[in-house]
Parts: sequence; C-alpha cells; structure tokens
Amino acid sequence: MNHSENNVTALDLSVLVQSDRLQLLYQQSFPAVFVSMAAAIIFTVTLWPVQDHQLLLAWFSALFLTAMARLILFLQYRKISPEGEEVLIWEKPYFITLMLTSVTWGIGSLFIMPEDSQVHQIVIFSFMIALAGGATSLYSSHSTMTLATVAVILLPVTVYFFMNGGYVYVGMAAAAVLFFISCLRATQFLSQTLNRNFLMTRQLEISNKEAERLARIDDLTGLYNRRAFYEYGALLANNSKRNTDELSMINMDIDNFKLINDTFGHAAGDDVLKQVGQVLLQRLRKSDIYARIGGEEFGMLLPMTSLDQATQLAEQLRQAIEKMSFETGDENFTITASFGVATGSYHVDVLVRRSDQVMYTSKESGRNMVNVYQEDATAL
Repeated sequence: MNHSENNVTALDLSVLVQSDRLQLLYQQSFPAVFVSMAAAIIFTVTLWPVQDHQLLLAWFSALFLTAMARLILFLQYRKISPEGEEVLIWEKPYFITLMLTSVTWGIGSLFIMPEDSQVHQIVIFSFMIALAGGATSLYSSHSTMTLATVAVILLPVTVYFFMNGGYVYVGMAAAAVLFFISCLRATQFLSQTLNRNFLMTRQLEISNKEAERLARIDDLTGLYNRRAFYEYGALLANNSKRNTDELSMINMDIDNFKLINDTFGHAAGDDVLKQVGQVLLQRLRKSDIYARIGGEEFGMLLPMTSLDQATQLAEQLRQAIEKMSFETGDENFTITASFGVATGSYHVDVLVRRSDQVMYTSKESGRNMVNVYQEDATAL
C-alpha cells in the first residue's frame, strides 16, 4: 500500500472541473433530445397545410436521425459511466451531435419556412427564439457550447430577415441580435458561477480527503500511524484470509531510544525516527502495511510472506539500521533495533501481540537481534 499521495495540482483541479461541467451537461440535457423531437412534431403539424409535405418529412427525418445519434451517445455514456479525466473524451462527440441537431434546426428552418406567409415565418422565428432560450439554460455549464448552439440556431433566420428588408423582418432580426447578446451575458454569468461552484466543491472535497489522509499519517516519519495500521491491517488480514495467503508480522523497536534523546537531544531522536522510516519506505513493498505504532516502535504487516521470508527481511532491516550513522554537533552515533517476527493468524491483534512478545525477548537477550514466535524461538 502506498504511503504517500501527490498533491492535486492546479492543472489536475482544472481537469476535474472540466469533467464536472461535462457530466452536468450529460445529466441535464438528456431530456432535450425528446423536447427537440416534440418541437419538431409541432413544427411539422403547424406547417403541414402551407408547406411541401416531402420537404417537411425530409427535414423531420434529418432531425430524427440527429436526435437518435444524440440518444445513442447518451445511452452509451450512461452505460460506461466514466469518472474523472475519462469524462473529457466524451466532450467531442457531444459537441458534434449537438451541432448536427442545431444546424438541422437553424439551416433547416430556412428550407421549411413558407415564403408567402408572414404569420408562419413569425411562428418559426418564435420557435427558434424559444429553442435558443432553452439551449441557454440547458448548456449553461459550458459557455462555448451554449453560444455555438444559440448562434447556429438563430444566425440563419436572422440573416434571412435582414436580407428580406421591411420593418417587420428587420425588427425581428434586431430582436434576435438583442436576444443573442442577452444570451451571451447570461451564459457568461451562469458559466462563471457554475465553474466557481464546481471549483469550490472540488477544493472542499480535496481538503476533506487530505484531512482524512493526514489523520492516518505520522507527521514525523510520513508512515502510517497506529490508527491506520490497525484499520488497513484489518482489511489486509481479511483479504489474506479470504485468499488463504500467508500473512506475517514484524515488530521493530529502536534500542536505547530514551538514551539517544537524553544524550543527543530530541532533535537527534526525531532524525533517527525519520531515517528509520526512510529505510522502511525503501525496503518494503507497496502491498505491505507498515507504520509507526508507538514512540520508537514500528509494525510491518506482510501479505503473501512466509515466516522464513519475514525473518530474512527483519534481518536485512536490522543490518541496514546497524550500519546507519548520525551526526549531532561534534559527535557521531549509531543505532540498533530489536525485532520480533510472527505468523499463524489472520487477526492483527494476535500478530501484534506475538511479534511484540518475541521483540521484547530480543531486547532482554541483548538487543540488536531478531526473534521468531515459535516454541523454540532462537535469536539470529
């Protein structure tokens, strides 16, 4: 198990916010597929008496196909349910299918618009304004998509009305321009507000995770603390029991630690603990659980490790610690540690008790040695 977590960078946070925005788009715009088709049906029925039926059906069919493309995309997204950075690969297909639908509405409206019926032209214009307004609310979390959608829907009919001339047409075109400007301002405000909320939510989430992580980390050594050792150790032990894997425990205690503090000062003692922690970080596996479980006591829970393998590791650690040298002022000093090794149980408390028992046997037998929990434990 990894005993360190990298801090989330500003770039990582930006990616998370982008993924949150896109997730919101997928969640809130799914009903838009059905709303678009309902509006298309109303459109078709309204224009049926005054427009060529084949033309209307061709436009409706094109819109139906783009709607089906969006629907399939939404269903695939929900099936996979991507998280984090994986969400971002779904942005491009979302944008493409959205633009296909918007173009079908925007440019298609010019083809189905009756040239000799101002009433129906006004009705179509009202529909387009309504669609653009709906796009502003639905896609507000992504300002670029919102503005692109509104522009594609409104621009063709706006240009058509300006070119047509006349007070009514120019007035409707001007109204469309004013509406687009209001959409621009509203979109920027909504997008910025949502982004701030996403950012604050992510920062709070990261802060909570960091606080939870720090609650399980020993400040001095950077290893797990006693609480984390027992929590993660219980999970590891249960997993080992389920898979019938071997599980071993090493208990290590720095010899004469109080004497080191009294002789060289607590700063020197802290340095000893830090350096010993580094030895464990370098020599143990990510799958192991290791922690500072007492003042100068360290516990190591080793999955898929036999008693012999754990004993060999303890001996390697003993030799590595014995070779360490520390400087304080004009003096140098070395340290040693005593070890106890145990296995034969999937209960962390039992393994701790057994390894602690033989670790104290090492202490009583002269320190700087490894003892194994068995009937005839023999110091190495």
